[in-house]
Amino acid sequence: MIGECRWVFQCFPCRHWVSSPPLRPAAASAPDTSSLLHGQFATLSPASNYALTLTHTHIHIQRLSSRPGKEARLLLPLSELVGCSCPRSPAPPLLVLYWYPQGKRRKGVSRRRQVKAYLAESRPEAERWSAAIQCLLREVPVTANTGDLLPRPRRLLLLVNPFSGRGQAMQWCQTHILPMIREANISYNLIQTERRNHARELIREISLPEWDGIVIVSGDGLMHEVINGLMERPDWEQAIKTPLGILPCGSGNALAGSINHYPLLLNCCFLLCQGGIRPMDLVSVTISPLPSKNSHAAAPRRLFSFLSVAWGFVSDVDIESERYRGLGSARFTLGTLVRIASLRSYKGRLSYMPPSVVATSSNGTPPPRRLLSRSITEVLDQNQNTSRPRPHSLLQHSSSNSLPPKMTPPSFSPTPPSSPSCSSPRSSSYLTPRPNTPNSTLNSPSFQMPSSSFNFDLNEPAGLLRNRPFVSLPFDVPRDDLLPPLDQPLPTRDWVTIEGDFVLVLALYQSHLGADLHAAPHARFDDGLIHLTFVRAGISRATLLRLFFAMEKGNHHSLSSPYVSHITCKAFRLQPLSPRGTLTVDGELVPYGPLQAQIHPSMARLVVGDTGVKITRL
Repeated sequence: MIGECRWVFQCFPCRHWVSSPPLRPAAASAPDTSSLLHGQFATLSPASNYALTLTHTHIHIQRLSSRPGKEARLLLPLSELVGCSCPRSPAPPLLVLYWYPQGKRRKGVSRRRQVKAYLAESRPEAERWSAAIQCLLREVPVTANTGDLLPRPRRLLLLVNPFSGRGQAMQWCQTHILPMIREANISYNLIQTERRNHARELIREISLPEWDGIVIVSGDGLMHEVINGLMERPDWEQAIKTPLGILPCGSGNALAGSINHYPLLLNCCFLLCQGGIRPMDLVSVTISPLPSKNSHAAAPRRLFSFLSVAWGFVSDVDIESERYRGLGSARFTLGTLVRIASLRSYKGRLSYMPPSVVATSSNGTPPPRRLLSRSITEVLDQNQNTSRPRPHSLLQHSSSNSLPPKMTPPSFSPTPPSSPSCSSPRSSSYLTPRPNTPNSTLNSPSFQMPSSSFNFDLNEPAGLLRNRPFVSLPFDVPRDDLLPPLDQPLPTRDWVTIEGDFVLVLALYQSHLGADLHAAPHARFDDGLIHLTFVRAGISRATLLRLFFAMEKGNHHSLSSPYVSHITCKAFRLQPLSPRGTLTVDGELVPYGPLQAQIHPSMARLVVGDTGVKITRL
């Protein structure tokens, strides 16, 4: 601990800085009282005399010459301090504190930039205080030679998609992000992406040890590119441990919403500067190959997902709302209303492995064989034994405006039939987004093999999938040990299969599907679970609309509907049986056909700030 030092500071007027509100009284909290730096200060004016004491958690500011109506003792929490500086000569010996106190907004926490500046007696004194504060912010021990052992500035690679959202990413970066990053004493290199998959190609080639983290200034599409670029490297096992941060400048901003629960850009940037890191699950997704021009069958492709896999309503809205991109996040609201007005259903087969299933028991023997037939109630009861709260079905059923007015219960089997050997993308033309941007009523459900006359349309895709490069993953990437190859049948035990007509199937592993859509309230970054929601045909339009309204507050699990189900799983396989439809992974269009996925716990690292959980630091 540094011995007691005497400091003289003078309050320095800052013409262009935002005036700060009064600090909270010291009596309102119980800060750490063990002081690291302390001193009595004298200024030229009696009204500007202060005594500053630095502890592990606060800066105590004592006004020596109190004014009527003013607090005599104030606190500045280090948790709300993003950084400090000591301007170089010939500037006065200033100690400048950059403070972002919390405010309240209707949907979350907001922060407003405040600056406090004090004039010291000498430059070494100001530098000593600046060094001690920076060490505390970086959780580096403060010692007598702290000024000589100042932590190396963190180095971040910022990837900006200038066309994300409403095309304002670079403007927001200049006005909000870069000033705070500089105040936090973070060095950075900023690169603007120029085309689709530019970030993916860049991440495959760069030298990662030069950077302490990669920050995406965009929506979720650019994060998808970066994660798959890391997994395509020969050194993927170390590369994927590179801390990843995201600053919401896109349309969806689901990952930022999961971090911040309301992704105000300034608050997300503040969390980034704090630098707290925690593990994040990734999901390995095996998708159908693009149709081959020669007679040889192409092998299924594999990619890694951090957010979601969607089929039906959600993916339709995501892709078809590209035409409304200029509306920002409002494009999804408009797309949802348009799609509800002309509701579709798709025939398919969904199989999943419940989380309580294990491959072998502790003594190496296989688990007991399960019953050949189970109801949806039994499946939900089984999930109740996991660490997650028991999932509930959603929303009361309304008989008005439904597609098929009556639904027979789907059949379940632990042994799904083998998947069709055919797979293709959609034959209809795709909606082409702006340049350089990322991003039927059938019979009741039954369990049966598709007829021999059923075929997928094998026309070549257009638009988003035509020129997308594909790079083979390294041979030693983590194996999907819970899944057989996509063209082989699933194991005869431990799997539940549902076949029928679906309005949507959504596999989500973050708490948010969008900035305002709390679709999986129990999901955590590293819970090792895939949260499956599926809606069967027969649900009314009014009930489906109420479902999405309830998702805004995350209370849709307290509602019930016989057509809506929520379960958790470790792996799943989706086999579309309708000839046309839309499949997306992390909001990105993939070829239409059979698909399967498995969770890989805690594979990546995500910058989340200080959330009160056990985390490491940059």
